[in-house]
Amino acid sequence: MRTRGRAKKERVRTPVIRIRPAGGVYVALSVVLGVISVNSGNNLLYLVTALLLGYMLTSGIAGRRNVMGAEARAELPDAIYAGRAFRLVVTVRNRRRSVPLYLVEVAAKPLGAAGEHPPLRVFFGLIPPGEERSRSVWMTLPRRGRERVALELSSAYPFDFFVRWGRTPQAAEALVFPTPLLEGGAPGYGEEESEADGEVAGRASSDATDVSGVRPYQAGDPVSRIHWKLSARTGALSTRLFEGASPPEGRTIDLDALVSANGVERGLSLAAGRIVEAEREDVPLGMKDRGIVLAPASGRAVRLGLLRRLALYECVGEGEGWR
Repeated sequence: MRTRGRAKKERVRTPVIRIRPAGGVYVALSVVLGVISVNSGNNLLYLVTALLLGYMLTSGIAGRRNVMGAEARAELPDAIYAGRAFRLVVTVRNRRRSVPLYLVEVAAKPLGAAGEHPPLRVFFGLIPPGEERSRSVWMTLPRRGRERVALELSSAYPFDFFVRWGRTPQAAEALVFPTPLLEGGAPGYGEEESEADGEVAGRASSDATDVSGVRPYQAGDPVSRIHWKLSARTGALSTRLFEGASPPEGRTIDLDALVSANGVERGLSLAAGRIVEAEREDVPLGMKDRGIVLAPASGRAVRLGLLRRLALYECVGEGEGWR
């Protein structure tokens, strides 16, 4: 019930129509000519005023039908880190089967703490009948935890006199992970491969010369392990798996110790940095979190599961402990 009430309030806040400066001049001109034609009784002025009003009515009907035929949605990546720019994909579908859509604009804005910043806008000039078009924009969410990204769909079609809003799209749910940090305080994500990582990758490629198989590319895989021929043939990056190298030993992150020694937010960021670093080195990883020990394992699903625990980590108070 609370969710429905919140969504209803959001729809009420969304404006229906806004007059642009050119539209304000047009309305003022129509009113002035209407008053003059009534006072003077000039038939020519009556005709001009009627044409202006008819022009306005036609643009209103066409613009309303145009914007109501659009349907927007947002697609978020599965890994979003606080303070790191990520690619938000906005897709608009033309619900009408015979008429294209023109001049559609979608504004994306977080509803949480990041909502104070101006919204990001994506413009679609033409959407053919029954088809959809996608555009991407870079967005940053400053804090970890659950976040909602709201969309507003509008259009200034046909004469850029009035901006009309369409159906309110459903807000996209996002889970923001802590900002990854290495032990020295350096960023642990989004940076180029360091010299140490290059040495490890070089040793792995020299010690393991036999390829045992391939798997889809994952963020952090060394460039030297990418199977370029297969990637060019399939259109998707693939990573080579080698034989001969000893399997890496698993690691366990003591989250309680990190939080106690560095504070909640910094401790979570250091834990996130260790998770990203372990994935880059292809090392099984586990975690000790408030008495719960998760056995080391590898894979993207395991990494995302550990990061989700960090994103939803809540602190009650210093005297009460963490939960």
